[in-house]
Amino acid sequence: MKVCIQDSATRQFLCEAKTWVDSVDKALNFTTSFAAFRHCAEAGLSNVRLLVDRGLSRPPVIIPVETSQLTKRPITGFPRRGVE
Repeated sequence: MKVCIQDSATRQFLCEAKTWVDSVDKALNFTTSFAAFRHCAEAGLSNVRLLVDRGLSRPPVIIPVETSQLTKRPITGFPRRGVE
């Protein structure tokens, strides 16, 4: 499984700190989606999405991520635990 960060506008993939490439093969691979979310928050990345490639037999999972300027935490469509 490959987890990487893609710029929503350019569709390029994060390779290294502030370096973007066209090829998913050269993209930085995160061990988990949580690690990728954490990187987005710490690096202040906005207007990106996580791409989770689960192999050729299954379609990739695409998760949009927006980082709030106030909280520096990723914002997704998923509800937080314990918050109604």
